[in-house]
Amino acid sequence: MISCCFLVLGSTFSYAQNRSQWVYPDNKGRLVYKTTAAGDRIMDFSYAGYKGGGVALPDVPVKKKVAPSGSADDTQLIQSAIDEVSALPLQQGFRGTVLLEPGTFTCTGPLIINATGVVLRGSGSGKNGTTIKMTGPKHAAVLIGTAGKQAAGSKSMPVTDTYLPAGSSSFKVADAAAFSKGDQVLVKKPVTEEWIHQMEMDNLKRDGKPQTWISKNSFLVMERKITSVSGNTITIDIPLADGGKGIVISHAGASERITDVGVEQLHIQCPPLEIDYGHAPYSGIKINADDCWVKDVYCEETMNTTTLAGNRITMQQVVVTHTYTNLGASKPTDFSLEGSQNLIDRCEVTGGNTYFVWTAGLRAGPNVILNSTFRGHGSRIQPHMRWSTGLLVDNCTVADGGIDFMNRGVAGSGHGWTMGWAVAWNCIAKTYVIQNPPGAANWAIGCIGTRYQTARLFDSSPVLPDGNFDSHDKPVFPQSLYLAQLAERLGNKALQHIGYKENGGFRNKQVAPLPPLKVETDPVYGINKALHRPINTSGGTRGENTLDADPATYWTTDEGKTSGTLEIDMENPVALSAVAISEVLGNRVTAYKVEGQVNSDWKLLAEGTTIGNRKTAEFPKETIWKVRVTIISATDRPAISEVGLYLK
Repeated sequence: MISCCFLVLGSTFSYAQNRSQWVYPDNKGRLVYKTTAAGDRIMDFSYAGYKGGGVALPDVPVKKKVAPSGSADDTQLIQSAIDEVSALPLQQGFRGTVLLEPGTFTCTGPLIINATGVVLRGSGSGKNGTTIKMTGPKHAAVLIGTAGKQAAGSKSMPVTDTYLPAGSSSFKVADAAAFSKGDQVLVKKPVTEEWIHQMEMDNLKRDGKPQTWISKNSFLVMERKITSVSGNTITIDIPLADGGKGIVISHAGASERITDVGVEQLHIQCPPLEIDYGHAPYSGIKINADDCWVKDVYCEETMNTTTLAGNRITMQQVVVTHTYTNLGASKPTDFSLEGSQNLIDRCEVTGGNTYFVWTAGLRAGPNVILNSTFRGHGSRIQPHMRWSTGLLVDNCTVADGGIDFMNRGVAGSGHGWTMGWAVAWNCIAKTYVIQNPPGAANWAIGCIGTRYQTARLFDSSPVLPDGNFDSHDKPVFPQSLYLAQLAERLGNKALQHIGYKENGGFRNKQVAPLPPLKVETDPVYGINKALHRPINTSGGTRGENTLDADPATYWTTDEGKTSGTLEIDMENPVALSAVAISEVLGNRVTAYKVEGQVNSDWKLLAEGTTIGNRKTAEFPKETIWKVRVTIISATDRPAISEVGLYLK
């Protein structure tokens, strides 16, 4: 067995000394998988990436060069070059590269690539490279495959297996005569009333109103290729990212998506803005195409930076930085996984109050986040909504935030169970929330950080038990599950094709956390638990000023308004029993109330007719997810400099 070492917390662990019970190499080096009682297993994630994994990103010849014009808008200059190359004939699957020479290109609109085999390449993402400076109306920097559609399926045939385990590569149908080796098929898991009830997602309520998790008669769709048919047994190329009862299969229709588009060696820049992502003007790269890649791209200040809505996309060495923390309780994401077989590799994000990576609803893997580093207070990797499956977070560092595979409950009008059959492997994070959905599993294996248990979001109970933590705080061998699976399937050359040595070649993943946020302690009530929490406002802006421990900054309502609300997202269930509010610019408030969100409903905690310099109120201890301060009336625009929340 090959021995690798990993440095963490001042100690050196040998990977050969620790192995997972769920996936481990036998004495011949072959990976062995443990199954659940129902036969489910961790899937083979190695099919994620360009062309299905293990394929080198192509070096496409340059057919057109463009130099910066120095004008106020280079959008059409670049677009004309893209269109010219897009009209060239395909040669071995490619038309050619548009090379942007060093310098700054000012763009007031998106650059659109809507033809197969076109590459947009800069002259480097660094100081002396190529910069696309985004100005003008709201837009994305690059749009790829704007007209592409997903494949449609034919009439479905039921799978006859009573229960089809997750991770399966074969199954039976009543009559396989209609299927042949090489057929592209759709394997679909139906959303039934029975399954919704099993998942305990038929009891979601918010403010007394029922919330819909997933509509009945929807499907989780897995696109696969038949590799063999034997009798009525069908074998597919990629293991299933979900299983269960009632699975059906159909032929896939022809895809209209373009393919083989790349974006390389660019710096995408927009101005730093203190803003909430809903009003942020610029995003980065949106891909609705298959077998594409983005390599060596630095995105500066973009919000909702990349969207991967196609399949088999590689994001390699993509760096995103945010100067200012995203404002508001709603968070953007910098990598939105909305397709399958997508690989985020050696990427970095720095930014507060954001989701580094999320998944959209009803999206099946494999999808992989590999050897990437994410930094920012209040930020996390968190599948976002309504049941995606088959995600691997492999050798990633989230020094200041968390990795969560969890039940989001009524968040976002019913996100509910977000992820099943996901694995965090040899990661470092501040916290982990790993929960097992009914009838499914999630894993954290060889990971370092604090395990955290919570109820589903906005509920105070029951606290959901941990999912599958294995070898916690002790990294396991092999160092990378994805690379081990890839090498086993395609050989070590596949690792070299994507830039890895045979044994991984990872740098030390221990990253120093950011400086801690300021803490404020009241001499009577103790620590202020509201500090630096995300906050939404209505009737005014800059609610963050009430939670920054700075008495000179404040929130006020818009001109002409004397009422408004501040809604603080505690982000976890927090026990509270006291509130303090401070007014500046004089005693203006004449009526206010404070409410807490308890078990998805709002409960009155305190109310009054004046605030003044500082007003405190105690109430019976409650476990609260959100706190809402409503200024009902005032003699002039209210100015609130502090909202403190405490447990006395």
